[in-house]
Amino acid sequence: MKVPKYVVELMERSRYEYDRCTKSPNYGAGYTISIQKHSEYGMIDTLKAEVERLCKWANRIGGPETAYLLYIPSETHHVNQSAVVTIFDPVMQQIEKYIPNRK
Repeated sequence: MKVPKYVVELMERSRYEYDRCTKSPNYGAGYTISIQKHSEYGMIDTLKAEVERLCKWANRIGGPETAYLLYIPSETHHVNQSAVVTIFDPVMQQIEKYIPNRK
């Protein structure tokens, strides 16, 4: 599978999420990640567009129930904000190698 450059760049800004959104029915340990804004001065609308594009790509590659957007902040604050996304296999198997400091 060819992973697009924008997906690689998003994965480089992500980390595994074990604390937030654990009550969601689409939460999965090892599959749920948080993706930070590109910079603290970035806008939430930009992050939302990036994450929605990621989810559309993952659902196109892996099937309609592969990726879920669990949380996105509603307002921009000039601090490091992040979105929470769950991406299941087989797509996560291909992109997890781009997540820094995996455990």
